[in-house]
Amino acid sequence: MNFATWLTYALLMTAIAYTPGPMTLFSMSSSLRNGFARTVPALAGGSTAYMVQMAVVYFGLGVVVQNSLVVFNAIKWAGVVYLIVLGVKNWRAAVRTLQEDDSARAASRRRQFSLGFLTGMSNPKSVLVFTVLFPQFIDPARYTSDFLTLAVTFAVLQLSSAVSYALFGARVFTWLHRRGLAHVQNRITAVVLFLAGGMLAVSER
Repeated sequence: MNFATWLTYALLMTAIAYTPGPMTLFSMSSSLRNGFARTVPALAGGSTAYMVQMAVVYFGLGVVVQNSLVVFNAIKWAGVVYLIVLGVKNWRAAVRTLQEDDSARAASRRRQFSLGFLTGMSNPKSVLVFTVLFPQFIDPARYTSDFLTLAVTFAVLQLSSAVSYALFGARVFTWLHRRGLAHVQNRITAVVLFLAGGMLAVSER
């Protein structure tokens, strides 16, 4: 892949990655609720989900999702329900204490990874990016090398976007606790999750 082709793709993907979506908003809400350090497993989970999706697309199974409205909508609405339910739980939750034992923290990290993974997997937009956008930049004669170049670029840009949103959420988290406003933390998190679910609900093929 020549540099001009890669640069065009990178600029387009940067715009897509930094546009607020379910994963970026989930990263921000998680960081708002838990702080950035404990959101890192969620970021890792989301990145793992994207790598799984890219592997599926690489081996040709992505065309099933792309061409099947039933499969597309099933994935999409599962993600919508998941984000809304998570939002409701946050809205109704009591304010968490910041002091937890080590075993609770370990369990929370595992849960954060799972939540990040499920959020990434439930967003059909990424599959469509892989199945619709990638072929526009791939030379069939260099399929594997070009696909890997596009995949690595996507992974870096998507992770940097999620980290940026998470860091913003962490700053809000710190600001709330310094001012004794932790009781509004869960409500703000819930609103962000509702927005993420709404954005996914109105998304189109």
